[in-house]
Amino acid sequence: MANGSGRFQAAHWSAVLLSAQSKVVLILGRFTPERKIILDRLREELRTRHYVPIMFDFEKPKSRNTIETIRTLAGMSKFIIADLTDAKSVVQELQAIVPDFPSVPVRLIIIKSQKEPGMFDGIRPYRWVLDGAFEYENPEEVIESISDNILNPVEAKLKELSL
Repeated sequence: MANGSGRFQAAHWSAVLLSAQSKVVLILGRFTPERKIILDRLREELRTRHYVPIMFDFEKPKSRNTIETIRTLAGMSKFIIADLTDAKSVVQELQAIVPDFPSVPVRLIIIKSQKEPGMFDGIRPYRWVLDGAFEYENPEEVIESISDNILNPVEAKLKELSL
């Protein structure tokens, strides 16, 4: 795979990037113990469906700040799932990534007992943000309806964006 100078060939890197982008899903949300239950369940279910879910619930790299790290992860993603429930930094994260990634659909989810956070109207107009957040009552509802309410709408949006 390496050429005479020891560097990987461009075709190889292209294949690696395409393979990663076809599987990586960035999951954004609040990582309190109560909220992490749904995010962990979502991550587990996506793995069973052969996706590579990534949550930024690890220590940030010392060479990058939080927003830089999230932007890097977003750029590697096929799509993003953002749980707006009890949102604190999620809106800021979306404001930092959504405008610059028009080929990365964003699926919003939120618990039914809450409303979208303020300042979210700046994210809604982008056509790669799916219309209407999926409102759920509990983690089981998200997992049981993941195809109908998350994956199928995202795949439809990906097709629409590629036209």
